[in-house]
Amino acid sequence: MISQYAELGVILLLFTIGLEISFRDLLRASHMLIVGGALQLLLTAGAVYIIAIALGLSPPVAAVFGVMIAVSSTTIVMAALGERGERSSPQGRFLLSVLIFQDLAVVPIMLLLPVLAGDTLVGLEQLPLAIARGGIILAVILVSLRWGVPTLLYHAARIRSSEVFLFSVVAICILTVYLSGMLGLSFAFGAFLAGLLIADSEFRHETMAIVLPFRDLFAGIFFVSIGMLLEIQFLLDQPFLVAGLTVGIVLIKTLPGMLSARALGLPVRPVVIGGLSLAHVGEFSFVIANSALALGLLLTDQYQLFLNAAVVSMATAPFLIRLSCLIGDRLIESVPQRRGAPEPAPLAGHLVIVGFGLSGQKISRVARDSGIEYRIIEANPETVRRMQQKGEPIIFGDAAHAGVLEWAGVQQARMLVCVISDPGAVARVVRTARRMNPGLFIAVRVRYAAEIEGLRAAGADEVVAEEFEALIELVTRVLSVYMVPFNEIEGYVDRVRADGYAMFRSLRASASGGVDIEGRLYNLDIRTYRIAVDSSIAGRRLDESRLREDFNATVLAIRRGLTTISNPSPGEPLLPGDVVVLFGSPASLAGVGSLFTGPEKKE
Repeated sequence: MISQYAELGVILLLFTIGLEISFRDLLRASHMLIVGGALQLLLTAGAVYIIAIALGLSPPVAAVFGVMIAVSSTTIVMAALGERGERSSPQGRFLLSVLIFQDLAVVPIMLLLPVLAGDTLVGLEQLPLAIARGGIILAVILVSLRWGVPTLLYHAARIRSSEVFLFSVVAICILTVYLSGMLGLSFAFGAFLAGLLIADSEFRHETMAIVLPFRDLFAGIFFVSIGMLLEIQFLLDQPFLVAGLTVGIVLIKTLPGMLSARALGLPVRPVVIGGLSLAHVGEFSFVIANSALALGLLLTDQYQLFLNAAVVSMATAPFLIRLSCLIGDRLIESVPQRRGAPEPAPLAGHLVIVGFGLSGQKISRVARDSGIEYRIIEANPETVRRMQQKGEPIIFGDAAHAGVLEWAGVQQARMLVCVISDPGAVARVVRTARRMNPGLFIAVRVRYAAEIEGLRAAGADEVVAEEFEALIELVTRVLSVYMVPFNEIEGYVDRVRADGYAMFRSLRASASGGVDIEGRLYNLDIRTYRIAVDSSIAGRRLDESRLREDFNATVLAIRRGLTTISNPSPGEPLLPGDVVVLFGSPASLAGVGSLFTGPEKKE
């Protein structure tokens, strides 16, 4: 019963790991995966095989020990890389490639175990037949589910029910696991394959947001079950034998891992981290061990010896990974490094757009034209599929889920704009985003002005009400019909907007003046204007522009190309193309825009 719980834990755990990988990732890292993974697996298994033969074990048993020890724990390594944020680093890519190769190699290993046990006559034609059988089975599953999975999830997402979507994900996992077991593959590999198939669709991030909170629970089921399989008496009776095998696992696995990393041309630090991070036994080792025990390849004492040493090696793995980082840092200072291509800068200071209706499309277009990096989150699968084909950085998902916001990089973002129509969903998005990034500027669009106060309490910095903006547009149209000059209309609009939103803001303002408990100033505004080539102030000095005299405006800064001039002096020239940052009240800044445009834009 405990063994079944352990296998269930592996199935659930490998499904979540598969979700974090996709076939596109495998193809991108194909060279590192094949070369690095094959070298590590063959060198480790070969070294263990030679030592086991020298110790008097039979060739089949030596081969089983070789493949069991060669496999490392995807869960432990990926968790450690995730905590340090190194999954995209050179050592992270190397370790991920090796671990994926190991997981995929378990399939032919499991198919060849009966051959080693003598259940199938060993002949030259048997090995190609077993490998071909595994390949055909794998191809059938991939072809049948490669197009079926995205289609099923697409229709489940169209229903707009989180329960239906979750049940569809679970159904895909169960079906793939069942087919895998029915066709002779391991249940764990079937779950891993199901995760890979979903990860390759546009619904990957929503699925991860739903499923990943259970990952620690799945890991707990597995590791607790493995711990319950130990016979403590065996550990007490043979402590030196268990310790010796554990040390041997660490030593034997470290060197092949380093050699495979070095063969890929990695610097010394990733080489050291890669070798020591793989120096333990993995989840699939227990799957292989259980099958070998059932086939009679391993005796009970051999199984218990391996089980004890494997668990101890897994317990020491986090300490070895941390030690590898310290050793790698020390070696960097003393060993000359080969300079490779610089790592791409992580996404930071970008804009996150929640909702891709008309408003979201306009905002993304303006951001793209202005050179602002952005990410889009949309809950309509049809829109997501269509926009992904056009190259938009968009994913399907509910932005109220922290996992979806994490993909969009909300922790490093500068601003989030939420333009969805569901008031309850807007509040959840604001609360989640504010919790993940307290310094994020959050602007939301709502339908009614009555919703402003609640969203500001939830953490929104700026709330724009369609109801109020429609009123402002009507005021503009009325004044235009009566031929009121445009600069006067602009002043009216600024005053109406300032007075109107100040009415809602005043509910939270302190009684002492214009600063509320969050330190915000009301009835004051900061605006930026670009100086046109034929502007009346182009080429003049700042003190000649009469910005302070005519508009009571203070110039905070001037952005000229890539340079920002803070608190410019009165003699600073105003050049065409400069972006001027002004500070003043909305009423006093009314009409200042015409000063920066050319004559043709004043009409």
